[in-house]
Amino acid sequence: MASQLTTIFGPNPNISFFPERRVRAISQRLGHNRLDQLLDEIRAVVATKVKNSCAIPQSYIQRHLSTGKIQVPSRDIINGHISGTCALTDLFYSLAGNNNPLAAYFDSVHPIYPFLCPDTFRARVASQDLVQSLGTDKVWAALFYAIVAIGCQNNEGGSFDTGVGEAWSYFERSLSCFQDLLFGRGSLAAVQALLAMAIFSSTVSAFNFEPLMLTEAAVMAQGLGYHRSNSAQEGPCRRTFWVLYYMEKTSCFATGKTSVLDDANISCAIPDMMESTFHDYDWFFSFVKYARLVSKIHQSLFTISSVSQPLSNYNSVVESLRIELEAWRATIPTRFRPGEKFKTRCLHEPLAVQVALSTHFLYLNALLTLSWTVLHYGAVRLGSAQQELMKRDLMRTARSVLELTVHIEVAPSTPVWILAVLPLSALMILFDLVVHNANHPETGLSLALLDIAGGHFSRLEYASNGALPGSLIAEFAHLARQYVSETRKPKSMSRDSNERSISFQAQDRVGTSPSAPEPTTSVAPADPTGLVAPAVLPQGPEPVASDAPGVMQPWSPASLDRSEALFLPYIDDPTYYFGDLQLLGIDLKDLFDHSYQLPGVSDSGV
Repeated sequence: MASQLTTIFGPNPNISFFPERRVRAISQRLGHNRLDQLLDEIRAVVATKVKNSCAIPQSYIQRHLSTGKIQVPSRDIINGHISGTCALTDLFYSLAGNNNPLAAYFDSVHPIYPFLCPDTFRARVASQDLVQSLGTDKVWAALFYAIVAIGCQNNEGGSFDTGVGEAWSYFERSLSCFQDLLFGRGSLAAVQALLAMAIFSSTVSAFNFEPLMLTEAAVMAQGLGYHRSNSAQEGPCRRTFWVLYYMEKTSCFATGKTSVLDDANISCAIPDMMESTFHDYDWFFSFVKYARLVSKIHQSLFTISSVSQPLSNYNSVVESLRIELEAWRATIPTRFRPGEKFKTRCLHEPLAVQVALSTHFLYLNALLTLSWTVLHYGAVRLGSAQQELMKRDLMRTARSVLELTVHIEVAPSTPVWILAVLPLSALMILFDLVVHNANHPETGLSLALLDIAGGHFSRLEYASNGALPGSLIAEFAHLARQYVSETRKPKSMSRDSNERSISFQAQDRVGTSPSAPEPTTSVAPADPTGLVAPAVLPQGPEPVASDAPGVMQPWSPASLDRSEALFLPYIDDPTYYFGDLQLLGIDLKDLFDHSYQLPGVSDSGV
C-alpha cells in the first residue's frame, strides 16, 4: 500500500519520508493542506512504479519459460541487432553502424562503465554459434541480453514505463536468467551480467533492481577473489572489480545501505582505462577516488558507532572529510571541475558534457550530505556566525543543483539519481528555506530556481508522455510563490488568509488526539542520511570545515545577501525537536571490553 511506503530507494535515502508532525507544521504556515495532498499523490506514483517493476520478472517467466528453456530470437532478428557491429565473415568487424544497440552501447555507455573487454565481447558475438550459445549458456545469455537492452535504451528504444519498449523486452530476457546467475558456480561473465543489469536498473524504469544487482555482484566478486586480483592475466577481473566498486559504493551512499565491499581487504591494483580518459581528465580514476571518499564518509559518520561518538569528535571528522572532498574537487581539470561555471562550449569530446554533469552532481551530493550532517547533529552548539555560514552553504549547494538541471538530458537512459533524485532533494531543501524565509532578500532568486526545477520536471512529464507526472513536483514552486506573495502583502490585505490559517490550525488540533501516535509516511526535505541526532551534545562551539584553513570554497560568499540571517526550524526554533526520531540502536563495539560477572557472585568466590 502507498501508505506503507517509507522510502524511495532504501532504509536511509537522500529523499526520505518525513514525520507527519513536520509536514503539519509547514502546512500550518502555508495556511492550507495542499502540501499533504501533493505528498500523497507523489507517494502513490512511487508505490505504483515499484509494484509494477517487481511484477515484471514473474510475468515474463509465465509468458516465456513454460518449457523451462529460454526462447532465443531467430538468427535474422539477432543479426538485425548486431548489424554494423560485427560482420559474420573473416573481415575485421567494427562499430560503424548508427542504428544498432551494440554500437550505441560501446559508443555511449562503455566509456563510463568500462567493465567489458570490447574485443573479447565482440569476438563472441561474431561467432557462428551465437544462437546456440544463447540457448545453452544462461550466464552468457544474461550478459548479452543486458548489453543489448542498454544499447536499445541509448538508441531510442528505451521507455520511462516499466515493462514497455524494445529495451525492456531484452532486459526481461536477462532477468529470466537471474536465478542461474545466483545459484551457479560464479564466474567473470556472471559478475559482468549483474553489472550490466545494474546499469540498466539505474534508470527510472527499473530503479528498484539496482541495489539487488550490485549487492549480488559484490558478493560474487569477493567470493571469486577479484578484490585481490593482481596477476598480469587478471586484467579483465581488475577492470570489472573497480567498475563494480565505484558503482556499489556510490549506490550505497545514495541509498544509505551498507556496502558489501570491505575497503580494508582490497588489494587489487587499479588498471589504466584509456577509453575512460577525456583528454586531461581521467574519469575512471577520479570516480574510483570519489567512491573511496564516500565510503569513508558513510563509515565515519553514518554507522551506529560513529553516531554515538562525542560531538567534538564527530564535527572534527566532518571537517576532515570536507577538506578531502575539496581536495578531490581541486584535482579535476577546470572545465570538468564542480563549483566552476558549467561551460558546454569547452566540452568537445563525445560524452564530455555527460561526464562533467555527473562529476558536478557527485560532488554536490556529497556536499549536501555533509552540510546536512553538520546542521542536524552539530549546529546547535556552533557559534551563530558558523551556523549562518553552514546554512548559506546549504542554500548555495541546493541552488547549484537546480541551476544544472537545464543540462540534464531528459531521456530513459539517464540515471534516476541525476534525472530526479538529486534535483528533487535540492528542490525540497530550497522549498523549506523559502517557506521559512519569505521576507529574506534572496527569496526571490530562490523562487526563480524553484521555477527552473519545476520546468525540468515538467519536461520529464512531457518526455514520458505523462508516465511520470512531473507537474506534481512543479507545484512545489507554485505553493512557495503563493505563500511568499501572501506573506509580503500589507496586513490589511492578508487578514482573510490569516483567518483561514487559524481555522486550519484549529481544525488540525481538533482532529489530532494527543495520545495517538503520529504517522511517519509523508515526504519532506529530511536529513539526507535518514540518521538521527546524538542524544547528548557537548557544550561549546565546534569548528566546521568551511572555516578551516586550506579549504577551497567553490562559491563566492557575495552570492548571498549577508545582511539577514536564514531561519531553519530545527536550529533556530527552540520548540522544534526530533521527538519522532529514535536512536539507531545500541553500540556493540565495546561489548566485550569489560569483564562479565554472574549476578550474586563476588570476585573472591563463594
